[in-house]
Amino acid sequence: MSGCFQLISAVTLAKLIKEECPSVKHVSLGGNYITRLADDCMKEWHPFFEYIDSIMMYDGEEPLARLLEALDSGDDNLDCVPNLCHAKGGKIYKNHRIEQTFINDTVPDFDGFALSKYFMPELILPVYSSRQCFNHCAFCTIPGATGGCYRKMPISRVFEIMCRLNEKYGTRVFSFVDETFEGKRMEQLADEINASGKTFFWHGETRFSPTLSTEVFNKIYQSGCRQIQFGLESYNQRVLDLMKKNTRVDWIDRNVHDCLNAGIPVHLFFMIGFPTETKEEALNTLAYTENVLNYSKQVCGVPYSTRGFTNFGLVMGSDVWNHPDKYGVSVMPKSQYEDLRLEVDYVSGTGLTLNEAKSLSDEHHIDFYMQEVINGSDTIDLPQRLHISEVTWILDSIHAVRYKGHLTKVKRRLTSLNPADRIWLDSKTSVVLVEPFAYFYNSEYHHVYAVSQLVYLKLARLLEADCSISLILDQGDLELTRAIEELLHYGLLNTNIDADYVMHDNGFQLVKSSFVKEVGRSKEGLRVLLSCATHRMCAVNDFSFALLSLFEKPITKNEVRDILKKEGLSTNEEQLNKLVDNCMKADILQLIR
Repeated sequence: MSGCFQLISAVTLAKLIKEECPSVKHVSLGGNYITRLADDCMKEWHPFFEYIDSIMMYDGEEPLARLLEALDSGDDNLDCVPNLCHAKGGKIYKNHRIEQTFINDTVPDFDGFALSKYFMPELILPVYSSRQCFNHCAFCTIPGATGGCYRKMPISRVFEIMCRLNEKYGTRVFSFVDETFEGKRMEQLADEINASGKTFFWHGETRFSPTLSTEVFNKIYQSGCRQIQFGLESYNQRVLDLMKKNTRVDWIDRNVHDCLNAGIPVHLFFMIGFPTETKEEALNTLAYTENVLNYSKQVCGVPYSTRGFTNFGLVMGSDVWNHPDKYGVSVMPKSQYEDLRLEVDYVSGTGLTLNEAKSLSDEHHIDFYMQEVINGSDTIDLPQRLHISEVTWILDSIHAVRYKGHLTKVKRRLTSLNPADRIWLDSKTSVVLVEPFAYFYNSEYHHVYAVSQLVYLKLARLLEADCSISLILDQGDLELTRAIEELLHYGLLNTNIDADYVMHDNGFQLVKSSFVKEVGRSKEGLRVLLSCATHRMCAVNDFSFALLSLFEKPITKNEVRDILKKEGLSTNEEQLNKLVDNCMKADILQLIR
């Protein structure tokens, strides 16, 4: 279990195995998250052990082998298995701990995984070149829950593994999951790839370093690196020193500048509200990251740089939790219902409070996305989508996806199509059922659309029957017909009629998209609308927002002008055109035929 989001699924699966699979001898959990739960939260008997038999803590290679040997021998005594947390006689026992010094360099085996069904337009496989982290940041729990020392694989072996995975699975894109992919080792990997002439693409997370130079970043870009994720955490030297980051602000400036100028997008991780951090220091970090993203897009022509942040969380097992006095915080006790909660509440003596940090983080998450919408100009090629995953940015960078287009897709009514034409599910569309909806997702366009499961079941039966447009219309089901029109419009379903694209509305009727919601207000008081299907946004004032209600049913711009004139409202032609244009670009309004 790599994170808390897997907890319910894992325990449910364990329970089902216990009930349905009597031949299974032993159920064991492992991973960083469950290790921290066992280490910090399981001091006495826990109900989990009704469904599982043990937890393998820290690294699992040696404990797993020793556990299998013990079970094969028929020995019920598991006290000899290192790093094992297990229950016996209503009590929990934690066996002796071993610190591994070797690194597993076996070629990963992904046989049996439905690799074609992941929500990605191209297969990405994870690889690692090192285990553990050589730094011990004050907020981090990874070193304590992973175990062993920092150890690394020879880069020649890493490159060999990439080649083997490429041969076996056809992938050319790799995600390095090292806690820290050292800059020097990234350079060595770049040398291997560049010398081989292979076309690989990759990304990974590293630390700011004085050894990274313009020459190194250029070499790394040539080898196919299309994103580097940096643990920024703060753009204030005092806070960085308190965090034990061992990073200098001048390294940050130089590394980000050289990385972007080499053409490599950056992703900046940071947090708001580390103990004693002031609001001014937090705002300084936020301003710096906004400047980096603007510099990336406007100066370097790299529209794929991103940032990710949240408020500081005090997590059990971190240095702040182990030594709160050093950081000026008081840890609040957990309630009886929070026995599995690893993040704890705290009170900070100075700087931002927990609630202030949360509020500032929430405010700037919204402001950042609104800024992209409001400040996006015709001369800057900005991504206009909120991506489902940061990984899609890497693929967009690889394929040099350009988001800004001058053509608008025309939405077609089924009655305007040839009745004999057929429809089918696009090959890059997947369907996920989450009660009470069925979600359609296209991995090429990142478009998503939800219909009720009842509508989906009707549609599924028609698709199985290789249905025609006339058969759909014969159903007389308006909700089903409208859903199919939307799915065709977003490229989730296909028909053999080519889509129409036009430069302007050309007198077509316009209609407001049915998959739009208001997500907030900008500092200027503008309402921000989000197309849930395409993740594009548009900011409008209150009058324009009210005006959009006229587009609930198909209508032309001339008809809108007539209505306004009849109501005694003067129309500004330029502003009306701008509203319609912006809303069409954001897929808030659709052209319809």
